[in-house]
Amino acid sequence: MLLADLHLARFGIPPELSERLKNIRLVAPEKVVLSCCIKLGDPTADVRWYRSGKVFKIFREIFNDEKYEMRRDGDMLSLIIAVSEATDSAIYRCEAVNKFGKVQTESSLVVQRTYHCLSAVVFGW
Repeated sequence: MLLADLHLARFGIPPELSERLKNIRLVAPEKVVLSCCIKLGDPTADVRWYRSGKVFKIFREIFNDEKYEMRRDGDMLSLIIAVSEATDSAIYRCEAVNKFGKVQTESSLVVQRTYHCLSAVVFGW
C-alpha cells in the first residue's frame, strides 16, 4: 500500500459544496430542475434529496418515482419535476454524506397556479 493510499484510507475526503441550490418561482405546469454542484469526496458520498412539509417543516426523503427524477452528471446533482403543480411548493434540500463529512444546500420552490380569464367567454366581452 502506498503512503498516499494509506492517508486516504485513514482520513478520506469529505464532500464539498461548490454551488448551492437556487430559489425558483414559476407558474404551473412547468418543468422544474433544481441543481447544485457537490464534490462527493472519498469514499463517494451518499446523496439524498428531501422536501419539507408545508405545516410542520419536517423534511421527508424523496425517491425516484413518477413525480421525481434524480440525476448525477459528475459533480452536478439535479432533482427534476417534469410537470410542476402548486402542491410542489416547498423547501428542497440536497445532502451528501460520507464518513468524513456532510454538506447540504436548500432552496425554496414556489409554484403558482395558472388562472385563466373566462370573463370574455362568459360575459361576451
